[in-house]
Amino acid sequence: MLLLEEQLMGEKKLVAAGLICIVLVVGLIGALMVLNQKEAEMQIKTQQLAVIENEKNILETQVSSLQTQTSSLTDEVNTLEGQVSTLQSEKGTLEAQVTSLQSETTALNDEVGVLESQVLTLQDEVIKSYALGYSEGEFEGHQLGYDEGYVQGVEDLSKTGWYLRDPTYEEAIDFINSDTTDEHKYTPSYVCYDFTADFSRNAVQLNYRCGFVYIEFVDSAHAIACFNTTDQGLIYVEPQNDEVVTIAVGQSYLGQVVTDMGIIW
Repeated sequence: MLLLEEQLMGEKKLVAAGLICIVLVVGLIGALMVLNQKEAEMQIKTQQLAVIENEKNILETQVSSLQTQTSSLTDEVNTLEGQVSTLQSEKGTLEAQVTSLQSETTALNDEVGVLESQVLTLQDEVIKSYALGYSEGEFEGHQLGYDEGYVQGVEDLSKTGWYLRDPTYEEAIDFINSDTTDEHKYTPSYVCYDFTADFSRNAVQLNYRCGFVYIEFVDSAHAIACFNTTDQGLIYVEPQNDEVVTIAVGQSYLGQVVTDMGIIW
């Protein structure tokens, strides 16, 4: 009986020992599984940490680059602000110069206006003086010099074989169109009498007889040229613009009434 009990006790101990071993094995396996899981989680965390660290490094690099760019842009802004300040200063200087030049221009324009007025006044005085002297000396000088000049001219022309003739209307127009006297500018030293004298001189070079037309107004005088054409009669020419004009005593010419006129051939 005791032996049977001892056997049963031994078997129970073996069973208990087996259960304990099983429990220990299961616990060990569980612990290993937990350790493996923790190790896997650690690896994942390590990888995530490496990714985060890499992203951190990238961000730090980008931040450094942005800081450099910001510094460069700040320098450019400062440079541009300096240039803007310089340009604003130059603008102010130029505006002041423009204002000064405008003032000078205005003053010069005023002076030009005064000088032009003086020139017009002097021209009127010259014309009036010429008209007065011409009127007083025309008759006497013409009478005294005409006979001698005409005789001498006839003798000279007879010797040279050079005779003046009246042109046809077409010849007169052709000469007017080809003559360059109108290209001269009217100046205080080159007036209507000079235009007419040069026009007549050029006509004579072509053997055309050209008349010097003296025109009197109320307080001034003028001079133009004329041709006694063989087919259309007398035509008057304004040598300053080559215009064939109509003129007569009592009519208006150049905005003034003609009080007297005469032709010197």
